[in-house]
Amino acid sequence: MPRGFSEKEKTVIRDKLLEKGREFFMTCGIRKTNVEDLTRAAGISKGAFYVFFDSKEELFLEVIEQFEAEYRAGLYDFPIDRRRSPRQNFKRMLRTALTEWSKNPLFSKLDQSELAALMRKLPEERIQAHARSDDVFVAQLVERWKDQGVKIEGEPVGVSGLMKALFFVSLHKDDFSQDAYPQTIELLIDLVVAYLVKG
Repeated sequence: MPRGFSEKEKTVIRDKLLEKGREFFMTCGIRKTNVEDLTRAAGISKGAFYVFFDSKEELFLEVIEQFEAEYRAGLYDFPIDRRRSPRQNFKRMLRTALTEWSKNPLFSKLDQSELAALMRKLPEERIQAHARSDDVFVAQLVERWKDQGVKIEGEPVGVSGLMKALFFVSLHKDDFSQDAYPQTIELLIDLVVAYLVKG
């Protein structure tokens, strides 16, 4: 049984686990990272790990959510170029969203098998809470664009679903030929923009 930690110690250890988790997940992926690696790097016992996280998958999701907080802020404040049409601006935003996501080293090892393993290990309510937070963010993003005078059709949940569909296709990037993926994702972005953005 791990000894008790003060609140200050808990904060320091939790931050260390998040930092080391990010490093291991970026270099090794989820499946090849084990709790022993994480606890050794953080200077705690394996038993103490479970004071902070129920599993390495929970830690991974929290690392992802840290990244998403900054990522979402960037998308929310995406600059609208008044010299461009609403569709051109929205297309630029979607392209930026996909590019910034794919550039993050955390996702370089997140292929379909890693994602499936993650989903199996996380509690269903945790997965649903994360999905709801995506939908809430997209609803806020849609309102932000509407406030800027961009006419976006569709319910926020549908818009969120279309944006997630683009990300899921990007997870299958390696299933396309080198030439096919850029053309396919560009066409899908065009279709989504043409459907959602009026004017």
